Amino acid sequence: MSGAQESGARGFPAFAARRGGRARGQSFWARAWVAAAEDVWPEEEPLKKGRSFARTGRIGPITVSPGRVAAEVYGGEETCTTVLTLQELDADEWDLLWEKTADRPAETEALLAGELPEDLLEAVEDARVRMLPGYGDLDAHCDCDAFDHPCPHATALSYQLSWLLDEDPWLLLLIRGRAPEEAVEELKSALLLRALTGDDEEDEEDWEEETGETGEGRDGTGEGAGSFELQREAYARPAVPLPALPPLPEPPAAPDEPLTGIEADPLDRLAADAAV
Repeated sequence: MSGAQESGARGFPAFAARRGGRARGQSFWARAWVAAAEDVWPEEEPLKKGRSFARTGRIGPITVSPGRVAAEVYGGEETCTTVLTLQELDADEWDLLWEKTADRPAETEALLAGELPEDLLEAVEDARVRMLPGYGDLDAHCDCDAFDHPCPHATALSYQLSWLLDEDPWLLLLIRGRAPEEAVEELKSALLLRALTGDDEEDEEDWEEETGETGEGRDGTGEGAGSFELQREAYARPAVPLPALPPLPEPPAAPDEPLTGIEADPLDRLAADAAV
């Protein structure tokens, strides 16, 4: 299913009605989403009604954007607007996630190739951020008059989101605040920073091997500075002007009389003066 992207949002047409079959998505990320959402909303009755309503073809179009999933829902004579909301990750949380991902070559390679690997969840756990919904994180809003919360419209939209994740798991990152191209660029930046940091560490290891000094010894107290701090400070200092050169010595004076006592030829004296 194709989606149009505008200002970080993607739109999807309504799913056609389905007779029977599974209401839950089948891919890894779809099943992970459903399991997490059903943990947040454990009441079986709204979930059962939602699975049934998801198959009716009365939901859509669907808009997925940072922090929310919204859809128009048609139930008999009434039309409702249903919205699922999740907290977006902040910049620090994204930076930490990509830092942890950069430690995992296989996951990094998959992401750069346009895939969302299953093991990315391990990096998510290492970074202690949320990718899947959790308690106090996922909420539903609907202007219907249903007594249940979440209402069947909201749970139905959650199940249909799992169908979208079957086709494009990157939507999960979009809901958390990053479009695919943004996520890849941030991961590349994390890899570049890791490479630069690795070069500094290799230089420091070479220094230790050559001098026998450790990073703790190079602390700027007379024994050297850690991570080549002294060298960095030296390069950062302003250039000191060189002292002025001393004046040139005066040219030697031509003797009035030759050492032999014989008066010199005046032309010779003129030639000597011109040569000085």
